[in-house]
Amino acid sequence: MKYQCHEINTLVVGTGCAGYNAADWLYDLKVPVMIVTEGRKMGTSRNTGSDKQTYYKIALTADNKDSIGEMTDTLADGIGVHGDLALIEAANSLKCFYKLVNLGVPFPTNEYGEYVGYKTDHDPKQRATSAGPLTSKYMTECLEESVKRKKISVLDHITIIKIITKDGKVAGALGVDKGNEFHLFSCQNLILATGGPAAVYKDSVYPASQSGMTGIALEAGARADNLQEWQYGLASVKFRWNVSSIERLASERGMTKQAASFKAIQK
Repeated sequence: MKYQCHEINTLVVGTGCAGYNAADWLYDLKVPVMIVTEGRKMGTSRNTGSDKQTYYKIALTADNKDSIGEMTDTLADGIGVHGDLALIEAANSLKCFYKLVNLGVPFPTNEYGEYVGYKTDHDPKQRATSAGPLTSKYMTECLEESVKRKKISVLDHITIIKIITKDGKVAGALGVDKGNEFHLFSCQNLILATGGPAAVYKDSVYPASQSGMTGIALEAGARADNLQEWQYGLASVKFRWNVSSIERLASERGMTKQAASFKAIQK
């Protein structure tokens, strides 16, 4: 069997916001890193939009008192996020947000330079902000440009098919390219930034570009936790656009949710 070998300290799988951001930070921290992806232009981050794509962070306006502790509590209150992870997310939210701002994501400000926000579902503060319906696309593109400037290696059109373990720890990964040639990656750390089980549904608006890769992590022995927490909903079947705020539309117009859904799709 012919195969190519690649050796790196940390291998990042995926080229959405999470994958590019992980590699970008690791480079700054002097960690040797490489990215491998099934398709550079695939994935949810680059290919989806909705009427309100939201970036969630600590509230930043003068009239909205907020703190790391309060945001941690909000994230953990739903029991879908562990307390330590909630604390890490809250503590680093502003550092990560301003990084995106500096890279060129056009988040809106008021006349004083405050990054104004709005409330999302079950949010006690105005922590949410948005650069429009393609926020995650802008984030992906800006992070991709940063990765390019740093000359981080990105291997495209390689699908990881197996995580290799030794003594219960990650030792590498095996992938295959479009020419059916195998690629063997030796690494100390593996970041699987491939999203959730997108192909779990029989019918989907995005079957081609959002495949997900949860299965190989479970197959390798990763412990599943909080997999019951994912979001899904209706979407248009022609122009690829998510439908949101269905319950609000139904309530305002005295419709059933189904009728409101069709109305939103027609709109």
